[in-house]
Amino acid sequence: MVIKATWNADQVERTTPNVVVVDPQFDAYRDLAASARSGRIGLHFRSSGSQAMKLARHLDIDAWLVAAELDDMAGHDFVELLGGLRGDAKVAMIGAGLAASRSAQEAGADMVVSQPITVADLEELLGLPAEERSRRLAAKGFVGSWAALPVSVGAAVVALAVLMIG
Repeated sequence: MVIKATWNADQVERTTPNVVVVDPQFDAYRDLAASARSGRIGLHFRSSGSQAMKLARHLDIDAWLVAAELDDMAGHDFVELLGGLRGDAKVAMIGAGLAASRSAQEAGADMVVSQPITVADLEELLGLPAEERSRRLAAKGFVGSWAALPVSVGAAVVALAVLMIG
């Protein structure tokens, strides 16, 4: 007797949001990397807009964090290029001040965040109410909010980022 199992990705609800950081300075995201390591978010780093566009074709992305300057283009140009590819994903540009806010708004970003970026910033960007986060985490076996961060970030996080770069 042969049992055949099928799996349809559209029928399975993901419990962790996929976040793509498009920024050549990976070391600025240690807190987010710690959350990813604990399984609270799916975190993907890209240093250039072209690499991020390739990833967008293969991954269902919930949020984009885009720096002002990338390896191959300006951040606001990348946000404009995302256009229809982003679907219902939220986009935040990384910066501070009124000029960054205007540039982000003109490019089509949903908000501007300043570093250090925390999971609380992602919660605000994604607009998930606390009840929804708790329900998703309970289904996955987590207790509490996915915004809880470990107290310390070890050298393993830095090594992981270096491996992802190479």
